[in-house]
Amino acid sequence: MPTTYDAIVIGAGISGLYSTYRLRERGLSVHGFEAGSDVGGTWYWNRYPGCRFDSESYTYQYSFSKELFEEWQWSEHFASQPEIERYVHYVADKFDLKRHYDFDARVKTVHFDDADRMWTVTAEDGRSARARFIVAGTGLLSAFQLPDYPGVHDFAGLTVHTARWPKEGIDVSGKRVGIIGSGPTAVQVIQSIAPEVGHLTVFQRTANWCTPLRNRPITAEEQRDLTAHAAEIIDHCKQTFAGFMHDMDPRASTEVASKEERWAKYQDLYERGGFALWFANYNDLFTNRAFAEEVSEFLAEKIRQRVKDPATAEKLIPKNHPYGTKRPPGEKDFYEAFNRDNVDLVDLRATPISRITAAGVETSEQLYELDILIYATGFQSLTGELLRIDIRGEGGLALADKWADGPRTNLGVQFAGFPNFFATMGPHHPATFCNITRCAETTVDWIVDCIDYIRAHGYTSIQPTPEAEEAWTRHCYDSSKGLIIDEMRDSWFFGNNNPENKGVPRFLLWAGSVSEFHQVYRDVAAAGYRGFEFR
Repeated sequence: MPTTYDAIVIGAGISGLYSTYRLRERGLSVHGFEAGSDVGGTWYWNRYPGCRFDSESYTYQYSFSKELFEEWQWSEHFASQPEIERYVHYVADKFDLKRHYDFDARVKTVHFDDADRMWTVTAEDGRSARARFIVAGTGLLSAFQLPDYPGVHDFAGLTVHTARWPKEGIDVSGKRVGIIGSGPTAVQVIQSIAPEVGHLTVFQRTANWCTPLRNRPITAEEQRDLTAHAAEIIDHCKQTFAGFMHDMDPRASTEVASKEERWAKYQDLYERGGFALWFANYNDLFTNRAFAEEVSEFLAEKIRQRVKDPATAEKLIPKNHPYGTKRPPGEKDFYEAFNRDNVDLVDLRATPISRITAAGVETSEQLYELDILIYATGFQSLTGELLRIDIRGEGGLALADKWADGPRTNLGVQFAGFPNFFATMGPHHPATFCNITRCAETTVDWIVDCIDYIRAHGYTSIQPTPEAEEAWTRHCYDSSKGLIIDEMRDSWFFGNNNPENKGVPRFLLWAGSVSEFHQVYRDVAAAGYRGFEFR
């Protein structure tokens, strides 16, 4: 008979560890399942060359412990994966969280028993446990996937997806390397390995608007200031649009008549780095197409200045979306990589991939022979890890069947028919615009407070009403209306890579501000969890 706990947490990443900490703090017995061999989540799986934060290190860290602020010091403004992984281990060890987990335990099934109102979680190797409450910290971009090119498994050389980079690393020195993809992950890999490889062929599916990260070491003086004001920095992030430290300009671009003045602002934000150009710009960047196109024009000129070959520069300039409609990759010397003699760019929109062969990648134009093939081809966004688990609620209802026409949630945390099942970073959450730890902490706090409410009032379960679920799902769809992103359906925001999409793009997020989302949480809780039903 499986051991019974009050709560089971799936995942030992940022939200999973915090869920375990909070639930234990409230006096619940907790057990966790983690597919990896240790803690870290995203920062365990993604260890490819160049992997690092795109949010400032000190804005991403946990905020629940003053001691953590004082004890941990980041070495860089945008920390790299090894340092981030060390931080997660430090937190897990400091608060003795690892002992609650089964590792190397990928969850296979999560089934609800109607008779005793309990969930049973079973891993692929047969380990199992039972609990009344489930908290799924499975991540929003965790379910990696390969493209559906013919022969994708035929390559005779070394094949690797960036989300499963081996711990021991890969020696690319002197090798013929190909990378498929050009999103944030690919940008980090390309700029990192270009000086090492014998030859690098970049197979670009969609060009992206990249901006300088401007990373540098944190000085001793900066560190003292960051430690002294850590709590203030976090509090400030909670008030911004996306949970970062950048404040939107209160003015609309139309209020600044001079293009020269606007251009000077873009230059200042470009020099500041990080997401400054995205989140400290004029406040109509997401709604004014002409303004977004002007910022795109500014960035296109930067690309032309940095890339020596005009034809290559034009390939690297996005033609199908303006700046701000996709999460912009942060870069350092990315564009300069294409000035190297050992780097070639293949535009797959002009010459698409025909198939993967034993020798390499064959496009409509030629065969590129390779030693190593890297896939930076993304994820089944937001729904992926949940739908890869056999989750069955009341009456044996499968989550995959419930979401056959797109995900349906209330507040992004619960689904009707799945009592006491909570998701921390699932669909219908402001995830893509959010500094993840800031949103994860708020969501986990709401979930744990909700569980406290259930126990204090003598209830056994909570789930959304179908009406509230329908209303929130529709509200999420409507939240993108009036935004430029609503015109850009070729995006993981709309599940463009998700098998369950079935050709009908549905907005998978909530497009309001982080602070507004937090207020929604507070209002629902204050109204006795309006939109949810108790048993």
